[in-house]
Amino acid sequence: MLTDSGFGRKKKKEEADLDITPMIDVVFLLLIFFMVTSTMQATPDRDIPPATSGTNANASGFFDIVVLAPVSAGSEAEVKIDDSLVSLEQLRAELIQKSAGPPLKVMIYAERDVPSGTVSEVEGIIGEVASEQEIEIEMKFAVRDRK
Repeated sequence: MLTDSGFGRKKKKEEADLDITPMIDVVFLLLIFFMVTSTMQATPDRDIPPATSGTNANASGFFDIVVLAPVSAGSEAEVKIDDSLVSLEQLRAELIQKSAGPPLKVMIYAERDVPSGTVSEVEGIIGEVASEQEIEIEMKFAVRDRK
């Protein structure tokens, strides 16, 4: 009598399961390692080409307003006229006083780091003075690097 001893019968090959969980863990660890140890480099300064569509304005004869960037993250930008800091109300009073003479030409210099909203505030004050005094004010804008 023959017993079932496994002779003559083929054993099923076990299917190999590939567990990729450890490999994913290693990949994420490497990713985190390289992100933490890499150094972030700022983009290098680029030479900005001169404007081709604007007009070249002679800066003489313009009333200069300099808008300085905030010195710290929470502070406000500062406005300078004739090397003295002024508030926006003092700026308004100075513009009204200057508007009594010949047609007013204003050059707004802003540092590169000045938020655009601050320049818009200064521009808005100039526009309000022009409408209140019923005069036309010529405005030019320029970027000034911090000295």
